Amino acid sequence: MVPSWLAANPRTSRQQPFGAAQRAVIDPARVPDVGALLGGGHGPTPLYALPALAQRLGVAELRVKDESQRFGFGAFKALGGVFAVHEFVAGHKERPPADIVFTTASSGNHGRSVALGAQSVGAPCTIFLPKFTSAEKEAAIRARGAQVIRIDGDYDTAVAECRQQAGEKGWTVISDTSWPGYETVPLDVMRGYTMLADEIVREWQEGPTHLFVQAGVGGLAAAVIGHLWAVLPQRPLSIVVEPQSADCWFQSNKAGKPALASGDASTAMGGLACREISPITWPVLGLGTDWFMTIAEDQVMPARRQFAHPLDGDPVLASGPSGCAGLAGLMRAAADAAALEALGLDKSSRVLLINSEGNLGEGAV
Repeated sequence: MVPSWLAANPRTSRQQPFGAAQRAVIDPARVPDVGALLGGGHGPTPLYALPALAQRLGVAELRVKDESQRFGFGAFKALGGVFAVHEFVAGHKERPPADIVFTTASSGNHGRSVALGAQSVGAPCTIFLPKFTSAEKEAAIRARGAQVIRIDGDYDTAVAECRQQAGEKGWTVISDTSWPGYETVPLDVMRGYTMLADEIVREWQEGPTHLFVQAGVGGLAAAVIGHLWAVLPQRPLSIVVEPQSADCWFQSNKAGKPALASGDASTAMGGLACREISPITWPVLGLGTDWFMTIAEDQVMPARRQFAHPLDGDPVLASGPSGCAGLAGLMRAAADAAALEALGLDKSSRVLLINSEGNLGEGAV
């Protein structure tokens, strides 16, 4: 019997084509070079093979895209906010960047990316942070020249406050989540993320059979699943992983439409602490994800330690709680015979993970 924390997507099919609805969200022909916007000199992040861990987990191959090394920034979020800021400036040449105040709500990393983008174009920036964001991440945002406003609430409360103040003050919101009438910027943010998926395809000729990817509002998952679905001969069997308390995708899959998380999104995985999905990602994740699963809080630290203290010969990876969530999902599945069978994980499987963030502000492992 499949465990309760794992649910199949009844709307998907392994033969389902990447169609117009998906291409409107993720277009593989429009992958940007975000590094060039920051002055160049930024090569692809590593795609590490972990053969010893693959053997222990009973799969043929395990590779991890290490976004902790992105631009010296430490997270995949560097791609999205920077690109969206530059896209907005390019589309509004009549407005000097110094006259545009960029803003967003963030649990930390997206705010740093928007601050970096604003700094790179010479624009002011204000970032709204929920109460759980670490002091280290706040300091990193301020180091990019941005102002910070702390909200006594969670991520979704910070989003609401950011929208309200931006509307009152005429600020430009660079959000990684969408809402009715606000879609262009979040699409640009996701377009930035496709750069990492494109790097994977270019380096890994055979490609993965399975993908475990973590989701908050869904931007990273949609960018990776969407791009691989579009360009590979066979879309990898894709598993979206979420915290138990922030299971908005798990619940949306059950409802067959965007739905709220069952919990209060209180989790150590701050980058995934979201109660609502980004609606624009539904055509990709709602139709192209094969399975949705949740992980418990006590499964995070073992995954972080596995990356930080690897088996003999495997590389060391620095990972924050959100960054290792995909590995935590894989380890949970590998320990359950019914889950292994349901997901078709065996000695012929080639598994892809995304280490989405490093250790900034997350403490020792």
